[in-house]
Amino acid sequence: MSKLVRPQKISDQILAVLEERIASGEYAEGGKIPPERTLAAEFEVSRPSVRAALNILVSKNILEARQGDGYYVSVKPQQDFLQSWQEILGKHPNWEHDVYDFSCHIEGCMASLAAQRHTDADLKRITFWLEKFEAACAEGNLEHQIEADSSFHHAIADAAHNLLFSHLSGSLLKMLYQQTRSTIIRTHYSDDPRPTLIDHHRTLFEAIKARRPEQAARIAREHLNFVSQSVRDAADYQTRREHADTLAQLDLDKVKNW
Repeated sequence: MSKLVRPQKISDQILAVLEERIASGEYAEGGKIPPERTLAAEFEVSRPSVRAALNILVSKNILEARQGDGYYVSVKPQQDFLQSWQEILGKHPNWEHDVYDFSCHIEGCMASLAAQRHTDADLKRITFWLEKFEAACAEGNLEHQIEADSSFHHAIADAAHNLLFSHLSGSLLKMLYQQTRSTIIRTHYSDDPRPTLIDHHRTLFEAIKARRPEQAARIAREHLNFVSQSVRDAADYQTRREHADTLAQLDLDKVKNW
């Protein structure tokens, strides 16, 4: 006996579109989505059909319904995801090595795909954040440097035009960046790393722009290797400095007892 093929409900079709927009970042995390009446007009459907789709997203914790203010993309699933990763890394003694090993391969792959798939709009975004980073370095604005650096790499991930890479860059890789890569901007114990970072960014951008995937991947990996080594060197220096400070304090204590 043959089975009947039932047409998809209108609310399910709306649900699929909304989920895709949230997943792609069109509706940003923590941001407000268009109101029911706007969506109903766009889809040319009734408001109850839109409301049914929205209620499903609320039940999945993908959206938050705020009384009298509409619907917002929830940040809780993202927070839970990142917290679980932070807990895992916190229990792993060699987490920094694994982080850089993981990041090196992922960012190399994203750079390669960006070189193959980028659009003119992608290049404009990458250029925008590249110039913002260089300007922040020239101004000595630490917070803007860190934000522009992170956004530059996220723009490259978006240029790969792979939904998973884009989300990975905006969540897990961003968290790892905040825990590791920003360290060398905040604390440099010898040579200023920013000229090297600017050079890496520039050459990476040029490789992507010229559609040279192998070169882009290589530069991305070299960049991560530089960051990894710089963080290790900074940590070693900090350990030596703390040890020297401890010895100096012991010497002062001895003198006080003379």
